[in-house]
Amino acid sequence: MKVHFFATPADISPALAEFESKLDVKFVEMGVTTTPNRAIYLESDEIPEPGLATHETASRSKAYLVSRRDTKNNIRSDAAPDGQKRWNLVSADNEEAVILSLGGLWTTGTLLPGLMDSMHDNPVVKELLKSFAAALKKSGFKKVKQWWVGPEAMEMLKAGKRLATTAEQSPPAYDLKLPEK
Repeated sequence: MKVHFFATPADISPALAEFESKLDVKFVEMGVTTTPNRAIYLESDEIPEPGLATHETASRSKAYLVSRRDTKNNIRSDAAPDGQKRWNLVSADNEEAVILSLGGLWTTGTLLPGLMDSMHDNPVVKELLKSFAAALKKSGFKKVKQWWVGPEAMEMLKAGKRLATTAEQSPPAYDLKLPEK
């Protein structure tokens, strides 16, 4: 189960608050770093600028490893080509966690998609995914095809704004459209 969504900052903040009201979770910033230390957010309102994309491509925007607070996260270390040690937090090494990419508004006004997903299939992962989908629904998100669309994102869609399903630079033909009646 993957949870695909479109959310502006006004859409995602209440959805994240609803999600964490049901489960004690943490959000750990993903990516390759030169130190094993990384930002860990115990409350979603600590996440910097949720709903604002950090890259023009949704899959390259900032992402978080989401797990229960008491879950130990495993960080992989290796050497870069220049010999410098690097640390990477990856889904493959964290069986009881999901990846949350928030997507959001890009600088051009295009809304990029978010995704919660995991390469693992176990009861903890299923609970996180189901709980997040339920939080979106409770926060007023509506389903359009396979996408959950937040209330403000829905207004953008109805107004003809771009909800790009992959990236700012992708052709508008691939954008999310309302179903024809």
